[in-house]
Parts: sequence; C-alpha cells; structure tokens
Amino acid sequence: MQWDILHSINKEIVPIRSKEEMLLFISSTLKKYIVFESGFILRHNQQTGHYWSYIFQKTEEQHIAGFLAGSFAAVGNRDARQLLAEDDSVITGTGGKDFIALKLLEGDVLIGWLVLLFAENRPVLPETSRLLQEISCSVSMTTANIIAREEIGRREQETSLLLSLSNDLAAVKNRQELVKVVNGQIKQLFPVEELGFFTIEEGGEAYRFFVIAICEKITDHPDLKKTLAEKFDVHDPLFNEIMQSKGPVVYDVAALAARSGMPYYVTFWRDTGIGQMVISALRAGGTDIGAVLFIVKKGAAFDLAGTLLQGVCSQLALAVSNIVANETVRERELEKAKLLEFSNAVASVRDKEVLGKILRVHLKELFDIDDYVIHALSKDKKTHRPVLFDPAADFAAHPDFAKLIDTDTGVQDGIFNTILEADDIVIFDVTKWFTSPAPPTYSRAAESVGLRTMAGVAIRLGRENIAVMNFRWNDNLAFSIPRPLFKGICSQIAITLSNLMANEEVNRQLTEIGRYREQLEEEKIYLKEELSTTQNWSEIIGGSGAIQQVFRLVSQVGPTDSTVLLLGETGTGKELIARAIHAASPRKNKLMVKINCAALPAGLIESELFGHERGSFTGAVERRIGKFELADKGTLFLDEIGEMPVELQVKLLRALQEKEIERLGGKATIKVNVRVIAATNRNLEKMMAEGKFRADLYYRLNIFPIHLPPLRERKEDIAALALHFVKRFSRKSGKPITSLSGKVLAEMKKYSWPGNIRELEHVVERSVLLTLGQTIKDIHLSSPANVADPPVEADFKIQSIFDNEKEYILKVLQRVNGRIAGEGGAADLLGIPPSTLSSRMKKLGIRRQFQG
Repeated sequence: MQWDILHSINKEIVPIRSKEEMLLFISSTLKKYIVFESGFILRHNQQTGHYWSYIFQKTEEQHIAGFLAGSFAAVGNRDARQLLAEDDSVITGTGGKDFIALKLLEGDVLIGWLVLLFAENRPVLPETSRLLQEISCSVSMTTANIIAREEIGRREQETSLLLSLSNDLAAVKNRQELVKVVNGQIKQLFPVEELGFFTIEEGGEAYRFFVIAICEKITDHPDLKKTLAEKFDVHDPLFNEIMQSKGPVVYDVAALAARSGMPYYVTFWRDTGIGQMVISALRAGGTDIGAVLFIVKKGAAFDLAGTLLQGVCSQLALAVSNIVANETVRERELEKAKLLEFSNAVASVRDKEVLGKILRVHLKELFDIDDYVIHALSKDKKTHRPVLFDPAADFAAHPDFAKLIDTDTGVQDGIFNTILEADDIVIFDVTKWFTSPAPPTYSRAAESVGLRTMAGVAIRLGRENIAVMNFRWNDNLAFSIPRPLFKGICSQIAITLSNLMANEEVNRQLTEIGRYREQLEEEKIYLKEELSTTQNWSEIIGGSGAIQQVFRLVSQVGPTDSTVLLLGETGTGKELIARAIHAASPRKNKLMVKINCAALPAGLIESELFGHERGSFTGAVERRIGKFELADKGTLFLDEIGEMPVELQVKLLRALQEKEIERLGGKATIKVNVRVIAATNRNLEKMMAEGKFRADLYYRLNIFPIHLPPLRERKEDIAALALHFVKRFSRKSGKPITSLSGKVLAEMKKYSWPGNIRELEHVVERSVLLTLGQTIKDIHLSSPANVADPPVEADFKIQSIFDNEKEYILKVLQRVNGRIAGEGGAADLLGIPPSTLSSRMKKLGIRRQFQG
C-alpha cells in the first residue's frame, strides 16, 4: 500500500514544470493521501537566513504570515522559525495547531521548506511524516527545477530588457532624451519615483548633478536651482563611499543627513521628503564618470543582488558618457564661435572708449556681467590704474573714480595681489572694506554705488599678469560663467589690451620723436643763424681786475642751475659771458637759445617764447615750438629783458616758477627744463619803482647778478682787445697788418668808449680797411663832444603797441622797397600771408603805394 502511494505521488511530481503545477499538486494530489488544511513552499536565502513565501495560494497569505509569526504549534519554547533552522529533514510541530515541514535541498544547499498546516485537534500522524520523507527528494528536485527555469526566464527577460534599453539609450544624444528613456523604461523595471545622475568634472576634482527627472516635491523647493548648479568635492565622505563600493548602496536619507561631513544636497533630499535612495557608481571604460541615484518608492523592496540593476547601470554609464562627450564637443564649438565673434569685434579696435563699449555688450551677453573695470598693471607690476570700464556703470561718474583714473595705486592691498595670485575668479565681501582700518582707495566709490560683492580675475598674456578685471558679483553668476569660455575671453582681452597699450606707447613715442625731430629742425635752423655771429667764449680777452672778478663769478655760478642776471652797458659782452656760463654748466652739450626781447614787436614775443598751434592767430599756418621748448634741458638767454612788455612778464614768471608753458592757441601744458640767463642794460630797480617791471619777476631773475664793467673801467685790456681785432679783420680782409702804433694805443686809452667793446671792434675794423701798411698809425674816433660817459640807461621813447607795430612794418617795407608779396617781400620776411599784411597796413594807416 505504501509503495503504491509513493509511486502515484512520484508519477504526479515528475511532469511538474511550473509553480502553478506545483501548487496544484500540493492543493489537490497531495491532499488525496494526507489530510491537511493548507500547504505552501517557502524559499530560503542562505546568506541572510530569511524566508519568504514562494508557492502558495492567495487565500493562504494569512496562514503563511501567522506561521512565520509563530502562531502555530511549537516544540518546547521554540516557534516555527526556530524549528526551521534545525538540521532535521522533517519537523513536526504540535499544540493548538499542528504543522509538518519538509526540508527541500539542492544537493547540500537548503532552498526551502514544504509546509503543511493542519486543522485544530487534528494531530500529525507518524505515517504522514514517513510519507513526506519518502517524497522529499522528488519535491526538492522539482522545486529546484522550477527555480532554475524561473531564473533562466528572468535572465532571458533581463537580457531582452537590457537589449531594448541599450537600443533606446544608444539613440540618446542629450539630457532631455535621457529623461524620456528614464521615464519610459527605467521606472518600469524598478520601484523608483525618480532618477538622478552625478557627473565628475574639473579634472576629477569635483562633481555636480548632471540631470534629474524632477517630481513635484523637488520642483517646488526654493533651493533646487542652487543644488543643481553647485559643485561638490569628490573627496566628501558620501561620494567617496559611493565610488569605493563595488555595487549599489541603499541609503536611508534621514540617517544620512544626521551623519557629519555630508554635502549640502543630502539636506535638500531630506527636506523634499525623500526617504530611501539606491546609489550606484557609474564607470565607462574603467573610468569613474559619476553615479546614478534611484529614489525608491515608499515601502518598496529593491533587489540589489540581481544582475538587472548592474546591467542597467552599465548601460546608463555609457549613455551619460556619450552625452557628456557630445556636450563637450558642442560646448567647444560654441566657445570657438563665440571667441571668434569676440575676436573679430575687438581685432581692429584702437580706441579705449570703443573697446570699453564692446566689452560691455559682450560681457553682458556671454556672462551677464555688469559694472566691470579693467586695471592695467605698471611695467614693474607694483601699481595699477583703471584703463577700461563699463561706461554705463554707476561708478563711472563718481568723482573718486575719476581720481583713480589718473592715479597709480599699489598692488599690495590685500585685494589685487590676492587676485593676481589666483587661477580663478576671486570673490570679495565689499562691506568689510567699509569698516576696515585701512580701506582701499576705491572703497568710497564702491560704497556710494551700492556695491556689496565684487569679483576679480587676473588678465594674463601667457603667464604674465598684465591687468585685473573686477566686476559686480551676484549668486547667479556662479551658474552663468562657464570657465573655459570665460578664460578664453580673458585671454582675448589680454591680447587686445596689450596691443592697445602697445599702440598707445608707440603713438606716444612717435609723438615724442616728432617733437624731438621738430626741436632738432628748430635747433638746426637756430644754430645756422647763430653760427656766423657766435664767438667762442674762450676768446674772452682781459687781464684787468674788473674782468677777472667777472671770470671768478662765472666759474662759481656756471656749474649750478641757478638763474643769472647780467647787468652792464651796451657792448660790454653780456652774450659772450652768457655763453661762458652755459659752457661751464652740466647743460653744455645742449643748446643755449637766445632771444632779444627788444628786437621783436610785443605781439610776437609771446609766440617766440612759448610757440603757437596752427590757426592760433592769423598767419599761423603751422604749429611752431617756442624758444622755451627749443631750449629744453639747455639754457635760454633772454637779452634785453628790460624791454619785455609788462603783460608778458606774468607768463614768463609762471614759466620760471612752474617750469611749464602753454603754446598760443594750445590747451596742453608742456613741462620744460630750462636754465635762464637774462641780460639788460636798463636799471631794473628804477623800472620796478616806475611800474614798468614786475617786482616778483625781478627777484626771480636777480638770484645771481653779475655786473660787467664798461671798457673805460678796464683800459689795461684795450691793447690786447685791439690787437685781437686787428688779427681777425686783417685775416678776413687779406691785409698784412700786425700792429698798432703807440700813438693809436694812447688815443684809445684816452677815449671813453661809450659803445664799449662793440665800438672798439667796429673802430678797429674801419681802421684795418683804411690802413695800407703793416701798422695802423691813425684811428678814427668820435668827436670829443661825444666822448662823455654814457648813462647806464639810454633815453627810451614810450609809445603804444599800435605805434610800435606800425613803425616796425614801415621799417620792413623800407628795407624791401615797398614790395609786399613774393620771395623776399615784406610778408615773406614777417612770416605772414600777404593778405594779412595788407589788412594790417590798412588798419595802421600805411598807404599801399608806399615807396622806400
């Protein structure tokens, strides 16, 4: 009988291939031979020791739960779960409700239990235990086959799903398409609400959110934008733990947020109500590229051990890697296009104002940057000053900023030096400047325009710092400034600024060269004019005490830069002494420029001294530098200073005191470095008392006066001087005259020489021309009536500027015999157009039919 039952049961078990067929066997066939209330098979996880229902009827879920909870009979004080852990192949529990459990093995591995539950007051019979022991092998083998078939089916299904997912992900080109695949397929495979991704950036030193399929509770959070844009350190505890793990990791978000050192987004997750997350590292080609985040549905179980999750993570890693690569290519192409556009915009700019406007447009368009200032560094890198700025910025009109433009500010202020040492944008809290004991010079301007946060970046040409760009900072800029493009734009700005500064330097040098060329031309003309009249100061002749005193004074004042006033009668050699002073000075290799204040009309003296710009007055057809500029770094000799008009004395005094001039018709101030030597035969102190000479100018000139003695006070020098002139004029006229007779020398010493050395020179020249032999025996001196000592100051006729100009033009017309136009005409000599001269003649009442 027992054998027939076993044979029948085994015959029923052998063809079973599915869980449904096994369930039918338990609930129908087995009940023919064993009377029990319900039966089911439990699966066993050998690693965790947990049990779960595997083959059962839905109506038996309550019985299974009660059994696993210990509601059924127990042996001693052990419940059903503890009994299942025993080594016995068949376990019987007795009490209020009896049960019997058959151990199911695959080889030596426990795969589950067949459990039969009996009704109350119906004990388990011994023959029932024996029967189950007999069929245990068949039930175990069939159950193992069902599990194996399910595993094969599951793997085939996973393979199919992965293939389908792979095809979909292969077509993904951007983040939006990835979100569609996530919503369409990934959420169907796993019990997740949303997915997100991290990607590693910045050369492997930082990571950030790459994309996230956002649900409503995340969308409404105020910190969403900040969280998605912020970058995090790859070495933080959480990310480091994820990347070190060999598979997916389950995290309880609340517990995670309670741990120390967690990144900001963990708090964000907790605040949005996320309870549990599964996070897995993403790797492509053996390289860590980021991580995938699964937000698990509340109360759902997530199979971490299955191969499906690992396969999905591998597919997602490839998709994210491809998207990142595509985005990198597109970003580089876009950066190149923007850089090319910016480069074309600034390539031909040669003006700071134009460049400032172009930068304003492009910095706003590309990075949303407002209120920028670019400070150029000095050549020694120790100071800076603003050179380019946003013309529409509030600070542009601030008076403190206007001062900064013309001021060199030190770099070592804790701000600029910090920027220059950094490789990226540096952000400053400007409000701290306001309370600093030593605030930077630009803090007042910053405070007045409401600047609270400022960013700065070094502008480099290669590795050389050439400038710093500061701009108004706000939190949104952290998201709108892509670093590679920003660095490229900064490099373009460096090139453009360097070219602009180089062009300015070239233009400055060209201007300076032009000024020097103009000065050299003037010097050339001046030297040609002076060459025929200039005597070598070393030829000053005289051994008398009076002249030797002059020589001593010259030797004392010559090496200095002091102003000298030469006093003496006409013809005493003031110009020769002036040249001696110049030759003894450190300026001897530069020009000594002479201007005779008595030889020019009052209206022309100013132009001669200070120069004029083109169009500054009628006849000024070109720019001309004055004698002050011509004498720069040299000496200016103002002869007959007493004849200078009072109104011009003010400008001369300013030039002497401030060492700067302005050309007629010009606006620029020109610095000059000139030593002044003035000379006069007038009594300046008397002129001061009469109001004809300014006292302040007199005291400025009278620093070191030298009085030149008249020839009548140095009669012992007359013979030497006369012989010197005899030799010169004899050589010039080709006559063999070598001496003067005693009679002539005696007459010369008796004569008072009102014209001094100049008169002596002319008398000797006339005598040489009249002498036929080798010795001058007769000399032609003025009549005795005219021999009286001349006064220090000659009579001076006071007349108006109008009469002076009329008299001067009449003299010029008389010289050219009334001819106005043409080469050598009066207009040509005066340096003005003929029409201008005709107009002046008409105004002055000079008749056009004037004849010399």
